[in-house]
Amino acid sequence: MKKILSPILPVLILPCFYACNFLNVEELGKSDIPTYFSDVNALEPAIYGTYSLLYTFYDRYMLQYAELKGDEIKLSGADATLSTIYNFEETTYDETSFVGLIWKSGYNIINNANHIIYYAPQLLPDNPGSADLINNVTAQAYFIRALVHFDLCRCYAQTYTYTNDASHLGIPVVTRIQALTDKISRSDVRTVYSQVLADLNSAMSLFSESYSMSAYFASPLACKALMARVYLYMHDYENAVKYASDVISSKSLTPHDKYCDMYNNIGSEADLGEESIFRINGYLQGNSLRNLYLYSEPDATPTEKILSMFADSRDVRLQLLNYNMASVNYNNVCMKFICTRSDITDENKHYDPFVLRLSEMYLIRAEAYCALGQLEDAENDIRTLEARALGIPEEQVSIVYTNAEELDSLIAQERLKELCFEGHRLFDITRRHESLERSQDCVSPIMNLAYPDYRFILPIPMVEIEANDAIVPNPSTN
Repeated sequence: MKKILSPILPVLILPCFYACNFLNVEELGKSDIPTYFSDVNALEPAIYGTYSLLYTFYDRYMLQYAELKGDEIKLSGADATLSTIYNFEETTYDETSFVGLIWKSGYNIINNANHIIYYAPQLLPDNPGSADLINNVTAQAYFIRALVHFDLCRCYAQTYTYTNDASHLGIPVVTRIQALTDKISRSDVRTVYSQVLADLNSAMSLFSESYSMSAYFASPLACKALMARVYLYMHDYENAVKYASDVISSKSLTPHDKYCDMYNNIGSEADLGEESIFRINGYLQGNSLRNLYLYSEPDATPTEKILSMFADSRDVRLQLLNYNMASVNYNNVCMKFICTRSDITDENKHYDPFVLRLSEMYLIRAEAYCALGQLEDAENDIRTLEARALGIPEEQVSIVYTNAEELDSLIAQERLKELCFEGHRLFDITRRHESLERSQDCVSPIMNLAYPDYRFILPIPMVEIEANDAIVPNPSTN
């Protein structure tokens, strides 16, 4: 097949999927990409374009997939693509839906990051005055490559602790620019996670001391936050506590009275919320998540299971499950991806999906503390989140449990309330080795699914299997 380079404004993007499986490509000449990267001024547009691809990856796929296969939403629309995932009916031939598009989109992003990682350092000898720029852009590319490898592994491979030594099949680890004829096999999950952590360490070593950007960009703090998440998945609780604590000591939670604003009031970087660590800029981007949850005619709405967890009417998070507009009340809807501001133009209204935020760090640390037997420390982290949610002092929050198992259950419930609809649910179920148990309002052929099950992960798309004989397929429902 041929290779193409597809420009995506405002920057040249390089979506050359490593096996060229999804694309009809036309080689523009070996000199085109090196020429583009021969100018240090190309680096910022290149990384901005990669962020643009990352937005699409999260908006269209990652944040929907993890919820569609979970127990937090019920489908009310008739979209066949959504129903296929919701009902666990996807097959290896679903190449134009989540099965194929998560794979394709993810590796396109990795390939873009690989180009930056390869070419940017070559500019250092001739541009010593731009060393900080070069290193900071390269660091961001390392972070993005780590993030997407981790996400792809969560989608196409069983969770890290599926086997005792994480030796089960993961995904292809792609750390260099691929040739047309390259055949890359799947690494085991242990190797994938090792590469993710190595990339995050590389990123942290490259960021300059003066580096300071908004939460729209990768940062040393974002690297530590992602490390905390990765270590939690690995059941490396000591390191999960370490990195979560580093982040917690550097940030503040968004206050009770500004909680909803960080979802519904986005108009500029100043509105991102105090606890934002890394979220993706939705300005002039797509609206897939908004359309999925749009309050007036939603395809997906909260289930009875999630609604029943909010027992206290003071909980500010309840406000994101309802919307009052003029004389119309929309109940039991998700408002996390809808800007409700009336003082800005429609063009400036957007939502910025969270990838990493401080609340998750408290939840990670609480779960890790609990697993380590440090129950009082775990309790205190949950108390902090509950106090913020209810708008009361921490000393007024009562956490009742009799043993570690009960406290762990409370932490899991708090995680449901805090992170619902943000792309965690399926992966929380599998990493905790739990079974899917949907409430009765979920109309689906699959209401329960016992862990472990091959349907908790996606099949490898057939177009990849046919183009790359080194790929071992996953089980599929076909």
